[in-house]
Amino acid sequence: MSAAGFETVVHERDTVASNVKRWGHVELFSPFVMNSSSAGRRAVGADRPDDDALLSGEAFATLYLEPLARSVGRQSVIHEHSSVVAISREATWKHHLVGRRSETRDRFLLLIEGPAGESVERADVVLDCSGTWGTHNPIGAGGICCVGERRVMEVGDYEIPDVGGEGAERFAGRHTLVVGSGHSAATVVVALAGLAELAESATESSATRVSWITRGQRATPLKAAADDPLPARAALVTAANRLAIDDDSVVDWLPGVLVLGVDGGPGQISVAIDDPQRGREVIAADVVLGLTGCRPDRSLYAELQVHECYANGGPIRLAAQLLGETSEDCLEQVVGGIETLQSPEPDFFILGSKSYGRDSRFLLRVGLEQVELVAEYLVAPHAGQRVES
Repeated sequence: MSAAGFETVVHERDTVASNVKRWGHVELFSPFVMNSSSAGRRAVGADRPDDDALLSGEAFATLYLEPLARSVGRQSVIHEHSSVVAISREATWKHHLVGRRSETRDRFLLLIEGPAGESVERADVVLDCSGTWGTHNPIGAGGICCVGERRVMEVGDYEIPDVGGEGAERFAGRHTLVVGSGHSAATVVVALAGLAELAESATESSATRVSWITRGQRATPLKAAADDPLPARAALVTAANRLAIDDDSVVDWLPGVLVLGVDGGPGQISVAIDDPQRGREVIAADVVLGLTGCRPDRSLYAELQVHECYANGGPIRLAAQLLGETSEDCLEQVVGGIETLQSPEPDFFILGSKSYGRDSRFLLRVGLEQVELVAEYLVAPHAGQRVES
């Protein structure tokens, strides 16, 4: 945005790339070129990773995101440990100018919480690129927390753990219950099976085992993409599906199961389930992990006129485009026109994974293209104005 002539201010809730580093031990199965923009690669320069490199989260942060922030910081202002609490207008309330919101002339008003306390900032354009990380989906049936979940589950229980590294002691020789139907859950299941295999090769026996709950009732937990252009993703899907259906593996796959309740504490957790085959029962586990994806926190812009989809919580125009697509593969996602990113609130844009609401097909490349699309749209009438992100 700075290169397009805007005075740009970025508010980072923590530090640059801190969320990426939380899954730094996980290797991306998409190459670096798909997770970076041409402008970003130019800004980082010759020391950037190779285009076809499959980076871990840690490498992606240290080799690209952090150098990019240092480069961008020469033209923009990046405030770390700075959270945007709420966004509104200076003198226009949510219920004002209904159907005529484009007539508003006052600037955006942002309530900021930083190291020195609360403050207020103003902007002409706001890009909400806050993502969905940290607003994890519950494991309970129906999409809400089951009984006991808020008391027993901790923040880290909804993230991919470092099974093969420092976190190995937490899982080795124990029973882990994994809830989730996507690639994150599959990554953990495969890693846990690998941990069990290592223990077995060393001691000829292993108590490490996994129960894997998925919502769907397909023949396999994950659907394999035909002629998948991402070999690492194809290998993950193949390995996870094999573990699920192999009677001799350490994985007990429970398709279509609903989680009704969680009780106990670390090392002795009871999980009440409703199994379509066996009825209601209780599973005893040492660890419970909820790899069920994330959802957007929409409270940030509650005082703005944002037309949202009643199904996935994202901006309605983009949601309509996504609902009309038939492919389940994120690689086939395309960025629509600028109109898919617009809402009744002029000059306010929800970009990145948050724009997809609960749709899990978001691809980082799409988010980068969204930013470029908005910059092109804004540059003529708004160059020189202040953009908050």
